[in-house]
Amino acid sequence: MGYTDTFVSEDTKAQSKWGGLTVRRRYTKKGIHPFDVIIWENRSATISNEKGEVIFQQDNVEVPDFWSMTATNVVVSKYFHGQLGTPERETSVKQLVDRVARTFTQWGIRGG
Repeated sequence: MGYTDTFVSEDTKAQSKWGGLTVRRRYTKKGIHPFDVIIWENRSATISNEKGEVIFQQDNVEVPDFWSMTATNVVVSKYFHGQLGTPERETSVKQLVDRVARTFTQWGIRGG
């Protein structure tokens, strides 16, 4: 699975004809995907129990380089979709962020 580029119009007049909420660009630049300003790295997410036995592991996951291993382990183990070892399993935080952003967008469109 890959992440999806989404288009956000900066034409607030065009957006206002549909009613609802207008969201202006913040913290990003036109023409530059927000993912492209982050340095990404591949890691293994591993959680061990008190005996040192591995209870969760997913290798080769893509996360921002500034994330701690704790953040990596929590997000990968709790919030990545799909069953481990299947093609549906997310392997990148980009996929997770894209999925959540798409969901919010769909809710907004449906809700007007």
